[in-house]
Formats: sequence, C-alpha cells, structure tokens
Amino acid sequence: MSSATSNVLTPAPTDEQRFDADLLGVVARRRRRVQLTSWIVRVLVFVVFSLVWWSLSATGLVNVNFISTPWDVAVRIGEMIIDPEVWYEIGHTFQAALLALAIGTLLGVSCGLLFHRVRVLAKALNPFITLFNALPRPALAPLFILWFGLGVTAKVVVGVSIVFFILLLNTMAGMAMVDPDIRLLTDSLGPSRWQRFIHVELPTALPSIVAGLRLGAVYSVLGVVVSEIVAAYHGLGVLMVRAANSFDITGSMAVLVLMALCALVLDLAVRLVQRRVGSADTRLL
Repeated sequence: MSSATSNVLTPAPTDEQRFDADLLGVVARRRRRVQLTSWIVRVLVFVVFSLVWWSLSATGLVNVNFISTPWDVAVRIGEMIIDPEVWYEIGHTFQAALLALAIGTLLGVSCGLLFHRVRVLAKALNPFITLFNALPRPALAPLFILWFGLGVTAKVVVGVSIVFFILLLNTMAGMAMVDPDIRLLTDSLGPSRWQRFIHVELPTALPSIVAGLRLGAVYSVLGVVVSEIVAAYHGLGVLMVRAANSFDITGSMAVLVLMALCALVLDLAVRLVQRRVGSADTRLL
C-alpha cells in the first residue's frame, strides 16, 4: 500500500485529541521536573549533613570519639554489608517488623471499622484506648519479654502494640471524614450498607489508612528494635547493644543507619501499596 493511500486511510487527529496529547506531555514534563528537583534536594541535604558532621569532628568542636566520622561509618557499613552474620541479624529484625506491621494493620483497621460501625462500643472503649496507647513501649518491653520469651514473639508483640493504635486511630478518623452532604445524597439513592462502604466510606478513608500504614512501617521497626535492645537473641538491637557496651561509636552509628534502611524499605513497600490503592480507588469511584 502506498504512503498516499495510507495517509488517506489514517484519520487526522482531532483538536480534542491534540489537546489531550499536549496536556499529557505537560503533565509528564512537570512530573519529571519535580522528580529531578526532589533528587537534587535529597543529595544536597545528604551532602550538607555529611559536611557538618565531618567539620564537627575534623575541627575538634566535638570529640571524634563521641560522633566518629562519616567516612569511618561508611567503611563500617561496607564491612557489615559483606558480613553474612550481619545479614542474619538484619533478617531477624526485618522479619519481626514485617510481622508486626501486618498483624498490627489487620487488627487496627478491623477494630477501626468495627468502632465506626458500633458507635456505642467506640465511645465506651475510648478511655481505655487512650490509656493503653499512652503507656510507654520501652517500659512494656520487659513485661512482654517475660511473658513471651526472648524469641521473635515478644518483638512482634511490642511492634503490634504500636502499629495497632496508629492504624486504629487513623481508620476511625478516615471513616469519620465522609462529607455529610455526600452521605445524605448517597442515602437518598437507597444503597445497601456494603455499597455505601465500598463506594463512599472506604475511598474517603483510604488516604488516612495508608498514611497510618506508612507511619506504622517506621514504628514497627522502632518497636522491634526497642525489644531487641532490652533483651533478645538476635537482631539489629543486639548489635547496637554490643557496639554501645564496647564504646564502639562507629559501629553504633553504622547499626543506626541499617535500622533506618530497614524502615525505609518497609516505607517503600507501603508506597507501592499506596499507588495500587490509588488506582483501585479510582476504579471504585
């Protein structure tokens, strides 16, 4: 088929199609520009932080034995990364944090939905929720270890005790954010409870739930590490205690970085879930 025939058969794009293509191009360029700017800011923050840290130790404003140096910490992290024993300890901490996040999220979201549906139960238990949420987890960790032992169970329970309340409160807050006008309009259409939950309440509450999930991802690692620092057989908290007891500041800093990386990995996983939830939310609407 000749090119002339092909041009005749291929319809020319309409003005609306050209406008949509131009709009998509503008959005894509803006997204790339924002992403590039964010990476530049991240690099600058890291560089400034490292320079301040290095200057404090190099000029003697702070004793290097107290804060180490960025280079020494980076070298120690490199040594840890190639050490199979360190990966074994990271696996223990990450496994416990992941279990704490999953169990705490399941229980927190379920109870949040239940309390939203049964308002009398939520009002009756609200003082107890506030009371138990106010208890300091480091003080509870020894009790959990006494009850559940030095294995993974105690660490998971400590993590769940933090994640549960975060997801519970965020779920309840998200479910209460439905606009009264939208609720009134929905009720006028006569939907079932399940339809109202799927099409109105859940899409409204999802951003709050996902925000709580991201916060819970960080605090699950915190809870697990607190339990490991108190007493445990394995985990990054155990490495932290060993380094601190031997006054190894460089090792302590390196372990702190590994803890932060574990929390970062969980947060990235939650962000992937957030993107899926966003697309699912769009389909529901």
